[in-house]
Amino acid sequence: MKLLRLVLKNLLRRKGRTVLTIGGIGSALLLFVLVESLSLGLDRALSGTDAAKTLVVYRKNRYCPQTSNLPDVYLSRIEDVQGVESVLPVQIFLNNCRASLDLVTFQGAPVERMLASRNLTILEGSEARFREEQDAALVGVNFAKRRGVSVGEQFKFGGIDVKVAGIFESSEQAEESLILTHLDFLRYAMPMRRDGSVTQYEVKVTDPSRAKEIAAEIDALFVTAEQPTDTRPQVAHLERATKDLSTILGFGRWLGLGCVVVVLSLVANTVFMSVQERVKEFGVFRTLGFRETHIGGLVVVEAIVLALLGAVFGLGAAFGILQASHLTIGSEGVSVAFATSPALIVRGLVVALSVGVIAGLIPAVRSARQPIVQSLRS
Repeated sequence: MKLLRLVLKNLLRRKGRTVLTIGGIGSALLLFVLVESLSLGLDRALSGTDAAKTLVVYRKNRYCPQTSNLPDVYLSRIEDVQGVESVLPVQIFLNNCRASLDLVTFQGAPVERMLASRNLTILEGSEARFREEQDAALVGVNFAKRRGVSVGEQFKFGGIDVKVAGIFESSEQAEESLILTHLDFLRYAMPMRRDGSVTQYEVKVTDPSRAKEIAAEIDALFVTAEQPTDTRPQVAHLERATKDLSTILGFGRWLGLGCVVVVLSLVANTVFMSVQERVKEFGVFRTLGFRETHIGGLVVVEAIVLALLGAVFGLGAAFGILQASHLTIGSEGVSVAFATSPALIVRGLVVALSVGVIAGLIPAVRSARQPIVQSLRS
């Protein structure tokens, strides 16, 4: 406790410098946490519970839902493939195919098939109203929070006017940013009508071990058709759709590493300046009976306290921003919500603690080994 009181007294001695250092550390940790929360959200989006047994049939050589068109007649032929459990035709309309922080994605499908195929839990509103009203929609909980949408409201986007019949959560994290509508309604409400075709087919198989084999059989059915298909496991489809996000994340990780270096530099610089100002003071401490380990511990603890205070500030700001803004980034109709977890807090604190120890080691050793007489004469 005496050691801690000495540390706090010294930090308060130069209040401006301490505040600026804590602010710099917090800003760096804020960016670090945002990058890691995107990584966590992307991992969750790619690890759905039904991913192993779901195939996505897409138009071959198409890389945006707006350009993928598959005829309705493909439905019955896909259903006839041995090993197929169910098939869901899906029409997709979105505002942007590239990476975007404001992605709005409509998905239209036959209502009964969609509710049976997807594991949705209605949090607010009425599933019965969604079934009965053609212009009704179910809105994912992430989209509802981001746009402030509530049950009973009516909103319009891209020329599509829908009523919010319910808000849902899903076992598939990527689905919680969707707007689900009736298939026929979305076909006719879109700026460009798509009669007799859909964007993709979601195929559930009875045996996940045969998924690749079944995918090859489906593609073989339409290899000579005017609209050939490219069938992939859902995970592979999501990975391709989020390729831009993975690139952004890779760059973000380099920024995160840069943030750690910045924190290390800030803490080391502040502690070094503080030690330089207190050389004579440390000589007096040694004269009064403080040992080398006491002086070294005092400097290291000071660096750790600085780093942890900055980490608390940065983590608090990051989690506050994520909770208030419900940040989501999407690409090609797949939305990834920035995710948080207790493990992310622990990781941030561990990074700060490690940086504090490393930054304080060299100044601590120099201060502890400084001869008493030389310190008093400085």
